[in-house]
Amino acid sequence: MKKRDFKKDKKAQIFSLDVLLALIIITVILGISADAMDMVSYKAQDYSSRLSLERITADAADTLIKSSGSPDKWEEYKIKGDTVPGLAKKEVDQAVPNTLSFVKILKLKDNYAPLMYGGLLPYCVDSSMVIYPMDLSLSPIIVMNDTVPESASEVAVANRTVLCEFMHISAVIKIGMHKDQQVSEECEVCPHADHNQNNLKTGDSGWTCHHFNVTAVDLNSTDFYVVTDPAYVADSARWGIDKVDIPWDCNEKFSSGPILVNDKIVGVMGNDTKAVLWFHVLNGDSRDSFDIYILGVPRGTPLDDVKLSYLGPQPCFFVLKVWF
Repeated sequence: MKKRDFKKDKKAQIFSLDVLLALIIITVILGISADAMDMVSYKAQDYSSRLSLERITADAADTLIKSSGSPDKWEEYKIKGDTVPGLAKKEVDQAVPNTLSFVKILKLKDNYAPLMYGGLLPYCVDSSMVIYPMDLSLSPIIVMNDTVPESASEVAVANRTVLCEFMHISAVIKIGMHKDQQVSEECEVCPHADHNQNNLKTGDSGWTCHHFNVTAVDLNSTDFYVVTDPAYVADSARWGIDKVDIPWDCNEKFSSGPILVNDKIVGVMGNDTKAVLWFHVLNGDSRDSFDIYILGVPRGTPLDDVKLSYLGPQPCFFVLKVWF
């Protein structure tokens, strides 16, 4: 072999190594680019999933607190496939946004899965719902208490400020035993003649009397309590419940806690299925310092839950968590 031919072969070998090295570099670059593209695609998909979950959660929360649900009075009927839960109270045929009904909340709590999933939320997610009162003396309403697992890929939270009833509780009667209030209020004419002898507008001690209606159905579903605010009043203050044709001794003392009066009402009503009863209050030495109520609460309500703080909606945080 000639020396010149050997030199040509050496040059060809060097060219082959250069091409191989270039191909390796190109392959590495393509691999890195593909990995980067995968990361970008994954992050884009993750971002899209996050936004989608947040939108679903926000829409579900807004539907719950701003609408009264469908069909009308859905909380009174058996749950169907087309039932849409809305927790907003309804007054004069219009929903009151951000003011929640305790009855609707209880209905949702008892039928959470069929009402929430497949409608407001997709089947592929889990959720929890808790209503936290700003008044720390009140307990939260736990509609659905699921703990978010550590393995959850995404979690979205909707936190809304609302007004919420914490008990299905009502004031059958409220009497303000304050001189200024009594001057401005129109007093009813009590069937007890001696209760009308003192004119409260003069500031003298005397009786304040109001009537209320009760039926046998009410007594089967409701517990009635006499409650004062503040809880302690003077021993000289008295109260009584009676009927026009059955006057009773109005000499009951107030207690430091709620006084159950169902038995007294039953005794006054006798065999009647409905009656107009009278509630009489003697202010005594505390005439300028307390309010008194007859409260109606669902039958069997624990005594600890008979609170004036439950009267009317309370400011709360409505918290809906959704995850997958």
